Amino acid sequence: MGDLDPLGGAEELTIRGEIETSSVPELLRSLLGSGETGILTLRRGDATKSIFIQQGRVVYAASNNADERLGESLVIRGKITARQFLEASKMIRPGRRLGGILVEMEALDSEDLMPCVEQQVHDILMELFDWTHGEYELVIKDMDPDQVLSLQISTENLILEGIRRSRSFSQVIRGIGDIDAVLVPTGTTEVRYKLDLTAEEQEVLSHVNGLATVEQICDVSYLSNFETCRILWALKVLGVIRRSGAEDVAAVGSNALEQQRELDLEAIVEKFNQMFGRIYHFLRGRLGEGVDGFMETCMEEVSRQYGALFDGVDLKTYGRADYEQMLANVADLPPEQRKSLMVAALNELVFVIQLAVRTRRGAQEEAVISGIIKDGLRRLGS
Repeated sequence: MGDLDPLGGAEELTIRGEIETSSVPELLRSLLGSGETGILTLRRGDATKSIFIQQGRVVYAASNNADERLGESLVIRGKITARQFLEASKMIRPGRRLGGILVEMEALDSEDLMPCVEQQVHDILMELFDWTHGEYELVIKDMDPDQVLSLQISTENLILEGIRRSRSFSQVIRGIGDIDAVLVPTGTTEVRYKLDLTAEEQEVLSHVNGLATVEQICDVSYLSNFETCRILWALKVLGVIRRSGAEDVAAVGSNALEQQRELDLEAIVEKFNQMFGRIYHFLRGRLGEGVDGFMETCMEEVSRQYGALFDGVDLKTYGRADYEQMLANVADLPPEQRKSLMVAALNELVFVIQLAVRTRRGAQEEAVISGIIKDGLRRLGS
């Protein structure tokens, strides 16, 4: 992780390094995994922030930025007045903290104190996750429990939220390896259940199957490549997924060809869904809530010929057809037959939507839809 420097006898150990060689999320995840106790201090220019770790978990944070201190942050968020802050600050003494003084002054309710401190710690950490360079120093040592507030904060979800804020593609791609890397689930359910994953994050995770490369997952995701890679990096940092090794290749077995076919088919359906999503977005701007009824009518028309495939499928989720439901509807068919049926049915749906726009909305709106369809078919290679 960095250079070792023993301090204070056998009870303290200091580890130093550069943030560029790792990242703040990876540092915190490493500490969470090892269960260390100590203080992680990070410096960038004149800025210094310290994270207090108890058995691998974040319990407190501090900053030399005045606006990130408790009193100032309470004024900024409108929890106390400037006068209350100034008066309480004058009463700070050894053993008397600002938060306790504010409660004594009745400027802050006692039940509001801990949530306010947790928000302060959260804000300090979120700003830290944006750092891509600087230095860190980890001092591993026991801490006096009377000197540190033990906050009930989910370190896993702090890391997840911090990575969601990342705008650095170089940091993300370094974290996941490269776009040809194959990712596999670790099967670690304990961490997975602790995470508050969004629908988008769960969707990306569903594509990690031990066969798909990062690039292939990007192809089937309706998110941008950067957003998809960022989610994959977060899942990798948190130990939900990992890079595939030689043992994973051997474990794939005889089902590899069929799974690859399904992955290719999913990518095709995703490109149709991206097309439908753009059509839905445009029509919603013209029809408002009536867009769902319009799309439902088109789906009913196509279902006369492809009813079995579209059983239980609608276009109410931003115009997207549920791939998993369609696949389940035709699971008994051979892979090539499934593919030809889905492609034919989705092409027919495209034609029906275009015809409905022409007859019900006019030539001007059809011209827009035709442009969306042409671009979509180009992406499909049609």
